[in-house]
Amino acid sequence: MGNKYFTKKHIRTYIQWALEYTKTNVLVVISDVLHAINLQILDKKSSISALRKARNMGDAKYSEVAEVISELSPEAQNKIYVVRWGDITNTEQYQHNLETIKNEYVLDREFREHIRHIVRNGRQDRTERIDQLTEQELDELCGYVLNEIPLFINGVQLNSTLYTLIPYPGLTELDELFIGLQNKNLFPRLAEKLKITNKIAILDAYAS
Repeated sequence: MGNKYFTKKHIRTYIQWALEYTKTNVLVVISDVLHAINLQILDKKSSISALRKARNMGDAKYSEVAEVISELSPEAQNKIYVVRWGDITNTEQYQHNLETIKNEYVLDREFREHIRHIVRNGRQDRTERIDQLTEQELDELCGYVLNEIPLFINGVQLNSTLYTLIPYPGLTELDELFIGLQNKNLFPRLAEKLKITNKIAILDAYAS
């Protein structure tokens, strides 16, 4: 939600590309309530205000995506699903992995510092604000990444379709963590505890 690269024009390009190369369907995920973490910690909003704004931003983005989809043929439209964050995080597998990851964050100092490093480096635009955070605030901000990991290491199951290819502009240390956990060559002790049943791929893809 906070990535300004995802303009309506770029969203259109991503969807058109996905339609061309998918074997089944295309899934667009709007991470609205997850973005509330950024709004609360980085913009100093109350939890209620942050959640309200995040949902409003989600509504606006949903409408934007719907407009793009409405331009397509009926056949193409039937291949696209648009969901909000809460629609895909209520599975037993996601909840198990999230709880496991959060526990590891508390118990494993190396893992905790790795996540903190990713968060600091991932928001170069907010470096000054992040440097001012208390330990508790930094941990809460890291919750954004912790909530992402269960999805990005295993894909998304929606109805009868499994979505495992994730196109995104720019690969980061976070992507390396996703792949490292899936392959069990990064934080192997944690990886062994996770329920990972699918192979995923992350594509460095920019809209033209």
